[in-house]
Amino acid sequence: MCGIFCRINQNTVSCTELNSTLKTVLNNRGPDAQDELLLDNVLLSGSVLWQQGESIQKQPVIEGDCVLLFNGDLYNLEKPATMSDTLWLAKKLSDCHCDEKILSVLNVLEGPYCLIMYNKSTKILYFARDALGRNSLILEHNQQGLQLLSTSFYSEIHELSTLELPPLGLYKLKIDNLSSCELYPWQTLNLYTNQQLATLDLAMGWKTIIKHTISPDWLFKEQLDFDYDFYKFDYTDSHETLFENLLNSPEIQSALATFDKLLQGSVSSRVITPPFCRDCLRIDQNTDKCTHAKLCILFSGGIDCTVLAVLADRYVPAGEPIELINVAFERISAQNTAATQEYWNVPDRTTALQSYTELKRICPKRCWNLIEVNVTREELHLQLSQHIHHLIYPLQTVLDESLGCAFWFATHAKNSSARVAIIGSGADELFGGYRRHRNAYRHCPGDDRERELVVQTELEKDWQRIPARNLARDDRVIADNGKTARAPFIEENVVQFIRSLEPKQKCCYSFPEGVGDKLLLRLYGYQLGLRDAVLFKKRAIQFGSRIADKKQNAAQISVYLKFNLAN
Repeated sequence: MCGIFCRINQNTVSCTELNSTLKTVLNNRGPDAQDELLLDNVLLSGSVLWQQGESIQKQPVIEGDCVLLFNGDLYNLEKPATMSDTLWLAKKLSDCHCDEKILSVLNVLEGPYCLIMYNKSTKILYFARDALGRNSLILEHNQQGLQLLSTSFYSEIHELSTLELPPLGLYKLKIDNLSSCELYPWQTLNLYTNQQLATLDLAMGWKTIIKHTISPDWLFKEQLDFDYDFYKFDYTDSHETLFENLLNSPEIQSALATFDKLLQGSVSSRVITPPFCRDCLRIDQNTDKCTHAKLCILFSGGIDCTVLAVLADRYVPAGEPIELINVAFERISAQNTAATQEYWNVPDRTTALQSYTELKRICPKRCWNLIEVNVTREELHLQLSQHIHHLIYPLQTVLDESLGCAFWFATHAKNSSARVAIIGSGADELFGGYRRHRNAYRHCPGDDRERELVVQTELEKDWQRIPARNLARDDRVIADNGKTARAPFIEENVVQFIRSLEPKQKCCYSFPEGVGDKLLLRLYGYQLGLRDAVLFKKRAIQFGSRIADKKQNAAQISVYLKFNLAN
């Protein structure tokens, strides 16, 4: 993960250096190499966390007229393993002498990324987030100019219009005219994305001109031939019997085989890391072979992360440990006794220990390093008020605060040497894991077809909103600890396949909670050998870790974030 920054100054007296606080939060994302470049009235800066290629690639990269800042990981490309993604992309873009050529390059990119490209000759700035919005890019504007950056910080003295850049496509901006912007959308805009664009135009004080769509193939659903319907199977309280009956269906087996191939491909590429853990890299790149953990999994013990752990075991070198990081926040209701473990006896700790036992049974040769992160209320309030609120900015709800803090403390674990954090994000949106999906089904007064349509509509809403609700924020808080977040479920081919299945082929809300929600994924976990984790009910991390109280309104403005954003 990298920290990238670009500022367009509208007058010559504007600051041409990075603010020290901003430089710190950007360097936290990219601790391995930093560089800056001033061209015309454009300041570009890159802080690099080494994750690809045989050596660290500084940024910005200059190839001909192309100056590139890139934050991300690219997959399924034919490129030398010794070359970084940033250098490969810069060389490709330097050969593009018109917008259509640039679009043809972007059309085939797969993986999470943000990019900022400045053309020295035409004085045009291009910028984009991938179509799934997995990595953060913030846009800020005031009278002095405009800036794009991976993460920001709030300051009362800086009057800025700030928002997360909507991942709608490739933006094109002439640096001498900030009153208009062109957009090549990933796909045709709808009501939701048009609202995002209207908010962007208002905040930036420009008018966006819509050009033709880029339309990568994977964004569109496939026509699948699977002929099965979970609702046609009878439920039995013997879950082993139920799962075995479902797995006896050739159609379900065929769907699982396709899913297995795609998810294994996603996991295998996402567990690849440089040959050094973060501790050995700090000491000496020429040290003897590093056998410390380079990969961690944010681990609640639920079905999503446990499935990913089983698959990661197949591709991480046999002699390396895999970290399972579980976070618990001090229980306010804990009894004041000598048994201090009472303070950390939260639901996610219980399920993590159960699934940890299962992993040792299924993958006995792997050294699983379960790291228990215990956070006191005092430490939570201190870090949130002094530091984490900057990373959550410009978001400000109680939900943003809770989730942001949970991910930050998990990846901040002092005894973790990993440089990559595997997360289970996207599984609930893809497989129908939220209670609102079940409620949509239950409250629909219509027939089976109408219920199916209602669930499909709810799934589509969640999928559209996932970049703005979760992904950019999670990227900011995890990367602040020098780790790259990788989400194997949110991979282009996995996404296309699962979204192409009908809701009745992914979930079954006539079955109870912990069985019918995410049923296809639970069957897959059962097929992998899991028995306990496949029956755990969905539990949001903010409740499972006990950072939040269910009585709180998640949509309310956080007291901490309100204080820092409103004054």
